[in-house]
Amino acid sequence: MGNLHTTDVMLLGSVGDVRRESLKAIRAAGEGGGFILSTGDQCGRDTPDANLFEIVKTAREFGVYPLDVERIDAEIAALES
Repeated sequence: MGNLHTTDVMLLGSVGDVRRESLKAIRAAGEGGGFILSTGDQCGRDTPDANLFEIVKTAREFGVYPLDVERIDAEIAALES
């Protein structure tokens, strides 16, 4: 299970931060199957809906097996530039 920080990323981060950190978690732990992308704990009540929706969107878009590692790496690089 992958952990996105509930405060720094989910509560205070931008949608782009959520997407980038989701991709990094998928990349780090997703190969071989069985990975579950999630937060490190429950999200606070003030967590932006857009951030909650982004973790799901990113998982649907990039978390399908077999993982397209090159595509994930390219998206991370684009988000970091």
